[in-house]
Amino acid sequence: MITNRPNLLEESLKNYKTFPAGKDFDIDYKQLPPLLNLDFHTLNGILPLTKARFDFIGNNGEVDGKPSTIIMVNPSPEEYAYYESIGVTEFQAIQIVINCYVIEDEEDGSLKGVPYSVTLVPMSRDKEIDTWNIELLKKFDLEKLCQEGGYVYSDFNPFEGWYDGFTAHYSVFNKIPYDRYSDCIGFAWGMYFLAPGFDKRDVQMIENTTYSAPINAKFRRFKTDLYFRPFDNVNPRRVWGCDSPIELFLLQGLYLKNLHPEIQMGIYRTGEVIQNYHKMQESEIWVGQDKLVTAADFFFPDYNLAIFCDGKDFHNTKKDEVINKKLSEFGISVLRFSGKEITENLPEVLQAIEDKLKKIEAAI
Repeated sequence: MITNRPNLLEESLKNYKTFPAGKDFDIDYKQLPPLLNLDFHTLNGILPLTKARFDFIGNNGEVDGKPSTIIMVNPSPEEYAYYESIGVTEFQAIQIVINCYVIEDEEDGSLKGVPYSVTLVPMSRDKEIDTWNIELLKKFDLEKLCQEGGYVYSDFNPFEGWYDGFTAHYSVFNKIPYDRYSDCIGFAWGMYFLAPGFDKRDVQMIENTTYSAPINAKFRRFKTDLYFRPFDNVNPRRVWGCDSPIELFLLQGLYLKNLHPEIQMGIYRTGEVIQNYHKMQESEIWVGQDKLVTAADFFFPDYNLAIFCDGKDFHNTKKDEVINKKLSEFGISVLRFSGKEITENLPEVLQAIEDKLKKIEAAI
């Protein structure tokens, strides 16, 4: 459970402590990087796709009596035979879960959630990863199972995981009023099954042919680690969004002020200011983590204002001063707030941000 919520949010944010019953709901996917949306549509079935898997099917599979390397969401008998041939019989079931920081009322009476977190979550039982045996997988329609979505996890904390509450399809969930915080509802977009024991260099992905081979290789390594690295515990793996509850609280407070910053903006020694690796793909560039100066929790691009949330009640002054100086060289202004300031004095924090934005605007 997320605790220490600011009073301002309790008093002012609509649909915050309750989720209305009997209404259609959708997530505002436009708030996510477009290439992240594209990734969603490739994460289904048994993954990752590998050259070894294609080669095996090419030597053993047939479509209309001819050799074939076609791989569908529903695995062919030859695909299952491939995994059995390499001794892989257990698969991790990975769900894509989205949390929303605000639930908006639409004019047609429906609800729209604005996301603040996308996480990968392994299916679990008694706080341990619960794998699926290959014989069990054979009994299911994986295309329907992986792409259906529509399930809801109550009390899902994207920073720690899901241990309490219940899970149900939205058609069941929305029949009764939900009297808990709406930002802790986890909406399952879909799922995939993760096979262990693959060579990372062997992973096959859709690549942009306009990119250079080195850039494609770097994105392939990054995405392989992000999506296909086996889980060794049940903790969620963040794909996109806020890193902590205090960031969530500040984002919700800024929403009340009609302020909408970018989330998690990387600032690099090269002078690049980019939100995430999906944005790098859109820009056809790659900047490694070794060149990262810092990652601002929030960033206002039009004002070159970076905001940092510190979970402790004090800052590492020397380190912060070095970062502030470097950002100043890039023409970036900085505001820093402790977790205590955000949870106990959110109105004052929001006023400080508004004042800073006005001051920057006046100087432009």
